[in-house]
Amino acid sequence: MSARDTILATLRRNGPDPSAHPLPDPARLGDADASPERFAASLAQMGGTLLDRQPGETLDQAIARRFPQPGLMICSLVPEATGTVRIEDLPTPRSAEPVDLTIVRAAFGIAETGSIFLSEAQLRLNALAHLTQHMVVLLDPTQITANMHTAYLRPEFHTARYGVLMSGPSATADIQGVLIRGAQGVRSLAVCFVPQQEDRGGSAPT
Repeated sequence: MSARDTILATLRRNGPDPSAHPLPDPARLGDADASPERFAASLAQMGGTLLDRQPGETLDQAIARRFPQPGLMICSLVPEATGTVRIEDLPTPRSAEPVDLTIVRAAFGIAETGSIFLSEAQLRLNALAHLTQHMVVLLDPTQITANMHTAYLRPEFHTARYGVLMSGPSATADIQGVLIRGAQGVRSLAVCFVPQQEDRGGSAPT
């Protein structure tokens, strides 16, 4: 037996028995508060904002009020909002570079961190999440989980080939200790609570 085999055999004999120390239930770890209010507070701490709609206001109108600049290139990946460019017209990652605003629906959100989860199922072009200037994310309030432990139990973590958790706009504090937002990715990220079943162009509740 080689020295390597001797060392590995010794480690196996003296290693702890996994069955004697079962892992804790992830669902019981951390705070169980999965409320939209907690999510909104965490999102604000990370530099994100909520996109609130006024009574009777459509989603398109709310977005136009938040982004009034004329001539924006808007890519909408959801039926609830209208864009100026289709995702089918962006065949490569490089083609997403001129997009000003992307509207996408998150698979779920995490209340503890104010994060939203996106995968290839929502983005269809993964680079779009990082090359677009601004992002509006639709989130069903019923699809908010409490923390990272409960988030890992979501099926999206185990079925997606690509996944990203975004907590507000990109940021860096490397330059002289000054926090700079929008340095390497989206310059702003706004979340709008929109139930999944809402029809396109639906108005906000009065």
